[in-house]
Formats: sequence, structure tokens, C-alpha cells
Amino acid sequence: MQQNWILRPSEVNVRLLVQDQFDSLDKHTQWGIDFLERYAKFVKERLEIEQNYAKQLRGLVKKYCPKRSKDEEPRFTSCLSFYSILNELNDYAGQRELVAEEMAHKVYGELMKYSQDLKAERKHSKKKFERECKEAEKSQITFERLDNDINATKSDVERAKNQLYARTHAADESKNEYASQLQNFNAEQWKHFNNAIPHIFKNVQAMDERRTVKLGETYQSFAEAERRVIPIISKCLDGMIVAAKAVDERRDSAIVVESFKSGFDPPGDYPFEDFSQNLSRTGSDGTISNTPKGDREKDGGPGPRSDPKHPMSRTKNKLWLFGKKTKGSVSRRFQPFTTRAEEKEAAAED
Repeated sequence: MQQNWILRPSEVNVRLLVQDQFDSLDKHTQWGIDFLERYAKFVKERLEIEQNYAKQLRGLVKKYCPKRSKDEEPRFTSCLSFYSILNELNDYAGQRELVAEEMAHKVYGELMKYSQDLKAERKHSKKKFERECKEAEKSQITFERLDNDINATKSDVERAKNQLYARTHAADESKNEYASQLQNFNAEQWKHFNNAIPHIFKNVQAMDERRTVKLGETYQSFAEAERRVIPIISKCLDGMIVAAKAVDERRDSAIVVESFKSGFDPPGDYPFEDFSQNLSRTGSDGTISNTPKGDREKDGGPGPRSDPKHPMSRTKNKLWLFGKKTKGSVSRRFQPFTTRAEEKEAAAED
């Protein structure tokens, strides 16, 4: 069974008691409305934080992902992954904006509208209670006036015996009127304290209970607004993880090699130059031959050594950019990221 706030009055000056009770209820309902508006203010500040957060995230994405032409499109996986993360972050900012928008309409807007309705209903209940109290006071004044009139009629009957019958008749009429008015007063009083006042208090009680229910509903809406975007936010975070795993250091290195390779062949090994060929040895070691240079050439000996300061003939020995190029040089393109060991292996394969 539902409990009501008002108890059945049984005392004489129950009107003052009811008035005190209503004052207490008036303060309680005002506190409830103030608390509801305080929570609405909290929701407003919360959604403003969400709006600013989303705005700053979008500005951050725009700052680090500017517009660029097709020629400036990134090729490295590390750059591509970073731009993918920025796109996911932009979608994440959109979800934060959605949370703020839902809080603004379904929580804050509904709370403020409900607060205005509660204020109007509370004001109406208070005016109705004041009107009922005034009607009760008016009935009390009427009762007291009739009671005094009856006493005056009885004293007139005692003083004027000659008007005994007339006064008696008037007294009877006054008595009957008094009884009728008293009955009406008691009926109105019973109706006031047993119907009107409890009805008003029940309305106030129902209003306060509806306020409590509305707070619980908005608490849930506040959490649901956040929960509703969690799946999409999870997808954004999953996209960031996929972009992070797509970073390929070997692919990026291959792009660097392809972009910056020189196109030149690496230099070959320098040939061994035997400077001892200019010396003619005899049977004994260290003996220098006296044969002229011209005779040595006729006998098949080595000719004069070329001066290294002067360029050689193009047909005999071709100079290369980084030194001499021999017949056995490795014919492949120079790559900046190739190690010396890899060059030797490639030369051995050739």
C-alpha cells in the first residue's frame, strides 16, 4: 500500500499543523527542483567539454593532415599509416560530437523543460492550498458570528418576557440556522482536511516522485549516450591498430633505394702495378742490367711505364668516375643502402 505524506488530523488547531506541513513540503519540493537544475547545469558543462574536445581533435587532424596535390601523396608505409590514424581520429571526433549533441537534446533540454513544468505545477498547488486555507478561515469566521448571534438572542428572551414567544421563535430559528451552519462548517472542514488537503499533498508527492524518476531516467540517458558510440569508437581504435601494423620498414627502404639510387656502376678493383719490371735482373740478385731501353723493347722486355699524371688511351684503359674500371668490374647499379659484403657477393656471382 502506498504511503502518503499527510496523516489524518485529530487536533483542534490542525489547520496550523497542516500549514506547517505544507511549508515543509514546499521547501522540500523547491530543493528537489533546485537539485534537478543543478544536475542540468552539470550536463551542460559536460557537453560543452565534449564539444570543445571534438573541436580541438578536428583542428589537430587538420593541422597534421593538410591538403596536398597528387604528386605530394605519401609513399612510405609509416606516412600512410600516420594519415590513416589521423582519419580514424577525425571519425572519433565525430563520435564525441554525437555524444555532445545527444546530451544536449535528450538530457539537458529535457531536464530544463521538465524543470519549468515542475515549477508551474508547484506554483499551482501552492495557490490552491492557500485558497483552500482562506475558505476554511472564512467558514470559521462565519461560525463564530453565528455563535455570537445565538447568545445575543437568548439574552433578549430573558429581558423581554412580553416578546417571549417572538424571541423564542427567533431563537429557535437562530438555533436551527446555527445548527445548519455548524453542520455545513463541519462538513466543509471534514472535506477540507480529508479530501482537499490530502489531494493537494498527493499531487505534490506525485510531482516529487516524478522528479526523482526523471532524474533516474536522465542518469541512464547520460550513460547511454556514451555507450552508444563505444562500438564505433572501438572500430576507430581498431583502424589505428591496423594502420600501425601496416608500417613496413623494408618496403620504405626499397622506396628510398628506388628514389635515390645513382645509376652508376661501382668502381672495380685497382690492378696490381709491378714497378720492378723496369729493373733487369741478372743471375745474381740485385744486379742491374745495362741493356738500353730500346734493346729491352726489341727483346720483348717491358716498355716504359706510363705516367700516372697523364690520362691513358681510351682504347686501352678507360677511366671511370670513381677510378679505373677493369674488365672484371662488377656491372650493376650502385645502391646507397647496399653493404660492402653484399657487393662482394654480387661480384662473385657475376
